[in-house]
Amino acid sequence: MSKGPRHEAEEYLERHNIRGLFKHISTRLLFAKPEDPKAFLVQELKKIYECQKNQTPVPSMFEEKDLVAMFGMFDVTGCGKISHTQVVQALKNLGIEDYTSPSTDQVNLKTFLAVARDELAKIALRMPPLL
Repeated sequence: MSKGPRHEAEEYLERHNIRGLFKHISTRLLFAKPEDPKAFLVQELKKIYECQKNQTPVPSMFEEKDLVAMFGMFDVTGCGKISHTQVVQALKNLGIEDYTSPSTDQVNLKTFLAVARDELAKIALRMPPLL
């Protein structure tokens, strides 16, 4: 018995990670706002395809300088540390919704960068293997 077209479409979207792919490329497009969006999308899809061939996650659009800037926005007093609540909020600003801090201690820049990189790696786009 057939599962129905809606169920088949859902399976297809899931199997090929289409929602993740569209979310990734639309986020990149809106972040970069290139003059030639079609050429930009072609380049992004080529990068994603290479990652898919190599079975590696697609790199985050956030570079270290962005993470340092994010830390600086929360370290308003310039003391070099932010609270665990600020870490959670900073990570939310980076698109990481479900982070729970294992500690209530204040966090320095080095620790924040390590946590942010780890959490970004967890949500990185991963495409299924090529057939």
